[in-house]
Amino acid sequence: MSEDPSAGGEQKKQSWIPKDFLKEVKSFANTEGKQMVGFVRDKFREAMDEDEQDEEPTPDKEVKKRPIVVLDPEVLDALKSAAKVTGKSVAELIRECVTRSLEEVIQEEDAKKKEAISKLKLLKKEGDSSSPR
Repeated sequence: MSEDPSAGGEQKKQSWIPKDFLKEVKSFANTEGKQMVGFVRDKFREAMDEDEQDEEPTPDKEVKKRPIVVLDPEVLDALKSAAKVTGKSVAELIRECVTRSLEEVIQEEDAKKKEAISKLKLLKKEGDSSSPR
């Protein structure tokens, strides 16, 4: 008898709600709930990643402070002694050396181009003089 009244009570409670509607609500709650939980987890992960990045700026700064080019100790000593003698900084000396070297390279390339052009002109002249008109 105890089963009958409880079964009758459940039927009365659910009688006004269609079964399909309940299934749809449960399905919606499950999918939306999973999506919401996934969204919240992603946000927590992002927040944790940001915290970890904020805690590690000192190693990044140390990496950024590393020189691009590492010179041999002998070259560095030579630059330091040249800086003392000339009164220029090591950076100024390096800049000047690179600039002069680049000028020499450019001049050499220009000379090669001029030589190639003059050879081409000479070949054209020889071709024109040997062909009958």
